[in-house]
Amino acid sequence: MCGIIGITTSSEKSFDLKSQMKLIAHRGPDDMGEFYSDKNDAQIGQVRLSIIDTSSSGHQPMYDQSGRYVMVYNGEIYNYKELRKGLELKYGVIQWRSSSDSEVIIEGFARENASFFEKLNGIFAIIIYDIDEQLLHIVRDPIGIKPLYYTTQQGGVFFCSELKGLLGFDELKRTIRYQSLSDQLAFMYVPEPYTMYNEFFKVERGVHYIYRKGQKILEKKMFDQLKGQQVLLGQSEMIQSFQNTFSNAISRQLISDVPVSLFLSGGLDSSAVAYEAIHQGANIQSAYTISYSKKDQQLDGQSSDLFYAQKIAKQLKLDLRIIEAESDFMNLLPDLIPFMEDGISDPAAINTYLICKSAREDGIKVMLSGQGADEYLCGYRRYLAEQYLETMPSLFKRTLYIAGSLLPNSLPGSLNAFTRRIKRLALAAGQTEKERLGGYFMWDNPERIKKLFKDTRRLSPGNDLLCFFEKNKHLATIDKLLAADQQFDLLALNLAYSDKMSMMVGVEARVPFLDFELVKLMNSLPADMKIRGNTQKYILKKAMEGKLPNEVIYRSKAGFALPIRSWFKEKNSFVEYYFNRKRLSKQDIFNVEEIMTLYQEQLSGGKDNSYILFAILCQQIWLEKNL
Repeated sequence: MCGIIGITTSSEKSFDLKSQMKLIAHRGPDDMGEFYSDKNDAQIGQVRLSIIDTSSSGHQPMYDQSGRYVMVYNGEIYNYKELRKGLELKYGVIQWRSSSDSEVIIEGFARENASFFEKLNGIFAIIIYDIDEQLLHIVRDPIGIKPLYYTTQQGGVFFCSELKGLLGFDELKRTIRYQSLSDQLAFMYVPEPYTMYNEFFKVERGVHYIYRKGQKILEKKMFDQLKGQQVLLGQSEMIQSFQNTFSNAISRQLISDVPVSLFLSGGLDSSAVAYEAIHQGANIQSAYTISYSKKDQQLDGQSSDLFYAQKIAKQLKLDLRIIEAESDFMNLLPDLIPFMEDGISDPAAINTYLICKSAREDGIKVMLSGQGADEYLCGYRRYLAEQYLETMPSLFKRTLYIAGSLLPNSLPGSLNAFTRRIKRLALAAGQTEKERLGGYFMWDNPERIKKLFKDTRRLSPGNDLLCFFEKNKHLATIDKLLAADQQFDLLALNLAYSDKMSMMVGVEARVPFLDFELVKLMNSLPADMKIRGNTQKYILKKAMEGKLPNEVIYRSKAGFALPIRSWFKEKNSFVEYYFNRKRLSKQDIFNVEEIMTLYQEQLSGGKDNSYILFAILCQQIWLEKNL
């Protein structure tokens, strides 16, 4: 697990890679290396976090044995031992110089070229330079777990694991993309491939690119095998297949030469990962969770994760490390925002940072996460909501819409969360399908978001999502929602903040539910094995029966969040600084009165605007550093 950088250019200019690699050194505090081609058309570098083969034998850039190819890579290949054996069976004895997964990639590529990429099962962004042909090969894993940014400028193309590594090149132009500002307020992130700048983008996942001297000469989609084919089995056979595939995924992702631990929220997904890891005999001693006060839980409508996390930790004999959430966690944002690139403003990112920071201080370098199950097995409430609304008679929809508008905006205690959800469902009942599907992913009405800006002529908050639904209108509704979840919330938000917040402190976050074999199986399942009646993640729940307590398996969905509603309930000096009228007016970007209206509605309890206000707060911290 590392940070990488690469340049392909038509000029003979040599760029200072060391200075840029220092900007991403948090991703790889254990080692650093660089390569410059003789003709200066390619330059690549890496900072290394040593996980597998921690010796100097795993140093990068790494050459193949012929000396023709040189590689830098970020990630882990979980099936590298199997691939290593396969290469020897096919090509004879190979004089391996290390026990690293990196060497398997470069030796496999040297023998089979890009077709070898499709054999990989892992998380990766790879840059390989062909010295003889002056070709730069680029590939990012097909799920998009590992990031890779690029910009085309100065007669070349520049790549890096984080945006800050590219922004360190003073000669590269950067201008703020105002559409991205509006998308951030709609989603709490900027959809791929865009960033906060007009000139910088993310490399598309699962595509093989080839460049020569700054010019792209090939772009080829790969990994079609993950799409899967419909499984023609009975229910019991599908559940057994899921259990076996999930177990194998956990087994693969336990490989490590350094200590491993767990995220443990007490929800089904993280508990399932923990159970399987421990029952495979993994040498895992601890798990980490976030806890916050009962008062904050009631206002935000979250069930007590701590109770369930403690229950699972006791069952599995794990030392549960509890991090107490305090309102002053918002004061961490000025330090975190430079790492929460692409407009990420989900408070769950703070959770991830705090857990990974605590784990790293305890000597942990690898954490297993439960991410990914929701986006492949219909885990979010929007799946149930859409299922209800699709079958609801028109008259009942209209009645629900009217009744919802009459409900108060907030109620005391646990009723607050219930009221919010009913009002949101009622609003969806009065919308067109296009408005409704978009509304499941956005935190406010696109038209209201536009009104937060002075110049609205070129702004279309959420437009990429609406175009995505239009492009995929031939799909069944559940399949449309799954595809959108995987392209938007999973790719551009959940995986993105997990990578950034974990790597900020030198920790590798692994996601067993996104193991390629498991993804292929989940893509092959019929819809009723994902959501059946009111039961979401049906096959996972059935697979874990008898292993986890039913109260964990069938508990209500709880988000991996912080008590933002509670934090915005009263004024505080930190928030007041960023919502100062004079300061906002000076930026000459926003309709200040509209922002202040949102803020006052929140303080008075007139309307819950907490999440969009949090996004504005994060955006303001970013703008202060970048305007």
